[in-house]
Amino acid sequence: MITGAAPIVEFAFWLGLAVAAMTVIMLIVTLTMRRLSQRRESIHARAVALWRPFIVAEAAGTEAPLPALTERNRSGFIRVWNEVHEPLRGQSTEHLARIARTAGLEQQLYQALQARSFHDRVVGLIALGHVRSRESFSHLARFLDDTSPIMSLCAARALMQIDPGQAIPMLVPRIMKRADWSQGSIAAILAESEGALIAAPLAAATRRAALETALETALDVAPRMIRFLAGVSAAAAAPVIRESLRTSADEQLISTCLLVISNREDLDCVRPILSHHRWHIRMQAAATLGRLGAPGDEQQLIAMLGDQQWWVRYRAAQALLNLKFIGSERLRAIQAAQSDPYAQDIITQVLAERAIGAVL
Repeated sequence: MITGAAPIVEFAFWLGLAVAAMTVIMLIVTLTMRRLSQRRESIHARAVALWRPFIVAEAAGTEAPLPALTERNRSGFIRVWNEVHEPLRGQSTEHLARIARTAGLEQQLYQALQARSFHDRVVGLIALGHVRSRESFSHLARFLDDTSPIMSLCAARALMQIDPGQAIPMLVPRIMKRADWSQGSIAAILAESEGALIAAPLAAATRRAALETALETALDVAPRMIRFLAGVSAAAAAPVIRESLRTSADEQLISTCLLVISNREDLDCVRPILSHHRWHIRMQAAATLGRLGAPGDEQQLIAMLGDQQWWVRYRAAQALLNLKFIGSERLRAIQAAQSDPYAQDIITQVLAERAIGAVL
């Protein structure tokens, strides 16, 4: 004890003592948390090692007596369960369905959905989708509007695995509304489902979105919906793309349609856009013509070699080279016929890039 010291010295002493005590406490807490984390990881690893042979054997069609599925080894079971299912691309097998019934997995997963751990809830949602039990549909539907995009997307995928016909009317409005949903994740969910089943409602929603774009009430929705629809069914997307190219003034929607259009019969909707007043639209239209163009289309692309914008000239030259009926030799002949030095230079560049690519 410090006696007779100045107040500031006494204060510094007690402050230093308090800091030292807090440091020791924090060290003890950190070591305890690390020990608990290591213990959880050890338990999880033992559970994975316990269940992997049984679940993999079930997936291979070999039946074996199963150990009890307890709360302690549940996380390891679910991890192996999800790993085995992922390569199946949304499909399942009777062997895996049998192990789920025998182990009482569904009830265990309902408990996992109530866990405090975000990770446990997510893997529980994924696993319920693989179980494909209709009884779990209502449980999963509650998570569609979860504020976490990861949770809600996992729920959406699980619902589509269980009953696409019932899930699609619930899913499509949310695809339109939730900008926080990853487009790649939505496309993957839709790709796992039967295209014929979801094409019609998706096409109807895309038309509504295109109309709202025309009314300037939802300018970013229609392009996203066009992408999803084209990924699900090119045939269902074709009339929506034609209508949008002919009537829409929205540049983002036009650009998206040019990116995903795949029907050569719809080129009559593309050719007028080659003279669009915005250069990035002309550029995209030239690239589209390079993918789908027919004999005679090269004349419009040749005219674009003299465009004021470098990117338009570049895409036009690339498009000419990509046309199967043009080729390098004919493109050199086209170059020789050009009086515009910009047109000559851009053809030189794309031919050089092609040559470098061939060497690499």
